[in-house]
Amino acid sequence: MSQIFVGIHPGLTNELGWVCEQLVSKGHHVVRGPQPAPGVKQVFPAETYPQLFSNTDVMVMTSHSICSREIMLAAPRLRAVITPTIGVETVDLEAAEELGIIVGYGAIPENFISVAEACVALFAALFYEIKRSVTLMRDNVQRPWERRARMVRGKTIGLIGFGRIGRAVYDRLQGWGVNIQTYDPYVKPSDLPPGVNAVDMATLLATSDLVSVHVTLTKETRHLLGEKELRSMKAGSCLVNTARGGVIDEDAFCRVWKDGHLGGAALDVFDTEPLPMSSPLRSLEGNIILTEHFISHTRETHAVLPHALLRNIENVLKGEPPLYTKNPNVVPRWRERLSRLAAGASA
Repeated sequence: MSQIFVGIHPGLTNELGWVCEQLVSKGHHVVRGPQPAPGVKQVFPAETYPQLFSNTDVMVMTSHSICSREIMLAAPRLRAVITPTIGVETVDLEAAEELGIIVGYGAIPENFISVAEACVALFAALFYEIKRSVTLMRDNVQRPWERRARMVRGKTIGLIGFGRIGRAVYDRLQGWGVNIQTYDPYVKPSDLPPGVNAVDMATLLATSDLVSVHVTLTKETRHLLGEKELRSMKAGSCLVNTARGGVIDEDAFCRVWKDGHLGGAALDVFDTEPLPMSSPLRSLEGNIILTEHFISHTRETHAVLPHALLRNIENVLKGEPPLYTKNPNVVPRWRERLSRLAAGASA
């Protein structure tokens, strides 16, 4: 019998509950994490480590729980850390690599394709200023003669990051007649599909009619878009962020937005989630769309996600890498770790 720690995620209560039921029915022992406070990442006190982690074989950590080096060290039997979603910014990946711990995550096609579809919908909504049209209708305002909508065709779309989601956005923009360019230092220009130009960050910001963010949140990408970068964007351009809130300096964004430099923005992610009612972002007016990290949460994604999580866990317990592995380079050291655990030695 293996012991599985399963953290709490308020938005995945049913999905995680089903996974726990399946694990228990297969003879495993499940330990549930404590309830995190709204808008605050769960930091586990050291005094809870023995109870929660000392006998843990697999940890399921959500985006609401911090998985630190200390927690991994407190779990001598630990084989893997697995997140149910794509985001792994709450997991210390450097520590996992050093300790030979494999990290699985929920990079299911339904997940990243849903994000990509939502992004393209936001692109069109911003260029056509859908929010303004809805507001005019709701408030029974006479239709203005001023033409504000812009065609998507002929525009230059800049993608910051060209991983799974960036590539899926590219796929879905085929036929729209747009120019696509990307900044991603981890992707070779020769590996880009036809019609995608590799540019540096400065060029992307200065020449794109719309910039869309598709990077994970790391030390390097936190506040990647600060005031300097936002002001260097093409005047009247639009900004879309469905990645992670911390990639954009929210205070700087508010200042730049109030100056009227940007023509539109759609933000689905924020530094603090749920977004506090006191956040200055809520008071911004104009062609801006704010959604609560929810716009890409499709029925299809949530139907498949728990099955992928269960498969990731079962793979690890069988000594196989997760179906979706975030750090595949660690596999050789991970197998060495499993061998030591099987021999009864300290990992």
